[in-house]
Amino acid sequence: MAQAQTLKYSTFLIQIGIGSPVVYASPCGLNSKGFSRTAATNDTNVPDCDDPDAASWLERDVVSLSGQMTGSGVVADEDFDVWNDWFESGASKPVQVKLGTRIWQGNAILSKLDVTGQRGQRVQFSATIDSDGEIVKL
Repeated sequence: MAQAQTLKYSTFLIQIGIGSPVVYASPCGLNSKGFSRTAATNDTNVPDCDDPDAASWLERDVVSLSGQMTGSGVVADEDFDVWNDWFESGASKPVQVKLGTRIWQGNAILSKLDVTGQRGQRVQFSATIDSDGEIVKL
């Protein structure tokens, strides 16, 4: 049996596009990252024509797709304004997710920015980034 080839944390990047032409960068401070995609569906209950009393099966149709990136970590003072300014602007920005050699790209909105602190520890933050349109694999 061959051992699985795994990826290191450093090969998983959430990058924010800035400027024109767009330059992608990963703000410092994230210790945890996530990338999820969701398909919204409509369900149709399809009866068994030969046995109307039998339990029927649901058939599903995909009606929309969305993506979400999440991250949390320490507030890196030198990059926190990138997150804060984006949130306060309400703007849709270009983003990239890199996973090894794979890249997904699209526009997104920073929909949630939390900052927390506890005595005796460093200040933490978490961010939720929601797609604004199509996220495509390059």
